[in-house]
Amino acid sequence: MSKGRANTDIALSGLFLVLAVIWAAVIFGFSAQDAERSASLSREVAEGMVNTFEMETPPETVEHYVRKSAHFSEYGVFSGLIFGSVAFLLRYFKKSPYKAAFVSPVFCLVYAASDEFHQSFVAGRSPELKDVIIDTSGGIVAAGGICLIMLIVSKARERRAG
Repeated sequence: MSKGRANTDIALSGLFLVLAVIWAAVIFGFSAQDAERSASLSREVAEGMVNTFEMETPPETVEHYVRKSAHFSEYGVFSGLIFGSVAFLLRYFKKSPYKAAFVSPVFCLVYAASDEFHQSFVAGRSPELKDVIIDTSGGIVAAGGICLIMLIVSKARERRAG
């Protein structure tokens, strides 16, 4: 590996790490909202969806899915950022970047568990094991999706080169 590419890998690893820390702070901020504010935000999104898509489903029903989708998505993004940081670091050390698919969901699991613990100190909020499972699932799906994309790109490059 050239020195330029090695420097780029380290720089990208650092960039993804900084973005992951920022995203973790965003997640923490949402978790720090008391139950009333959190529910209000979910309700606004649910009502917007019901009105925009002229749904027959009541907003209260949609709200549950909005909340759980938010968990899944937040941690999907977090997993992708951790994946990027770890993958570039692995590539720098001449290791397979696919190994990041095992690391990023573990980070999601640990952060999700700590986040639910944090919620036990927030007014009206409580820790939920099902949310940790949903969060970690978002991380696993994102890591798997990234690996799939990497595999497709790698195969396409091989076909072009060969």
